[in-house]
Amino acid sequence: MLASRLVPADRITRRARGLALAACSLAAAGIVLPASGAGSGSSLRQQAQQLTQQNSSIASRSRAAVLTLYALDSRLTRAQAQLASLRSQSAAIERQAAETRRELAVAKKVFSVSQRNLAARLRSVYEQGDSDPLAIVLGAKTLDDALTGLETEKAAAETDRAIVAEARKSRDRYVRLQHRLAARAEKVRRLEASVSATAGMLASAKAGRLSYLRQLAAQRSLNRAQIGSLDAQAQAIEAQARRVAVERVASTQIATAAPSPAPSAPPSPGGSTLTVTATAYTLAGHTATGAPVGYGVVAVDPSVIPLGTRMTIPGYGEGVAADTGGAIQGAVIDLWFPTAAEAANWGRRTVTITLH
Repeated sequence: MLASRLVPADRITRRARGLALAACSLAAAGIVLPASGAGSGSSLRQQAQQLTQQNSSIASRSRAAVLTLYALDSRLTRAQAQLASLRSQSAAIERQAAETRRELAVAKKVFSVSQRNLAARLRSVYEQGDSDPLAIVLGAKTLDDALTGLETEKAAAETDRAIVAEARKSRDRYVRLQHRLAARAEKVRRLEASVSATAGMLASAKAGRLSYLRQLAAQRSLNRAQIGSLDAQAQAIEAQARRVAVERVASTQIATAAPSPAPSAPPSPGGSTLTVTATAYTLAGHTATGAPVGYGVVAVDPSVIPLGTRMTIPGYGEGVAADTGGAIQGAVIDLWFPTAAEAANWGRRTVTITLH
């Protein structure tokens, strides 16, 4: 038999050999491990499985949340672009309204001045009486002066009336334009307020979705840590249960064990047979010869089977004597198996081997 980190055969204790043999005998006899340890380990593994399933659910929710986040971000981008456009329109309307106010002020001033001029002319006519064309002609020194006087009087009156009419139209036009601009500005302000509120809600929803994703990621990380802890605890509990069961059975077997079979004479080479008791083990490490363990490694009593002897074991296959052990005495061999289940299935049996 070998130990996990000891190569020399004389350092492999009899107790380790006895525990290994007890484990195989325990499995062969159909004795189960203590229910408390196995049950606790199973419970912990069930909890780990539940956390794994929860992580799968969290992953699905995370994917759905990411898709929702993409949609929110797209809508928020459109709302922000629309808000920027409305603000640009509002600024343009404000500039146009400012220009209209200036032009309206000018039009009002022209209208006021024109009205004053016309009033002054009318007051002059009222005070001096109507201008008599004959008086203008008679008072003129020349015919040209007479004609000029008549034309000037008429042109002045027409000009005053035209200026007043044009000033009134300009004033009215700018007033109407100012009203239209005010209505447009109010409409744009309402749209801007609505879009701004929508953008605020979308930004809030986006922040909430990001927070939700961070919470899901934190929960997944916590679950992974708990799964690792639960697996480690389950392995520790199951290993402790196996050790307790093996030691219990080993103590029972040591108390009731029959004497080991007497050593038989060393077989002669060349295909001789030998009936032996074959046990099983599955420990890791190196053999007494320094080789790593593996399928076909057989522990023997060198006084019965020399190290290096090849052999055929019924039900097992080809093997080579490459290890020793304190509990291997006489016609006893120990066969290596890769798993505890295979070792337990072999158990302890009597076989006739062929030495080569």
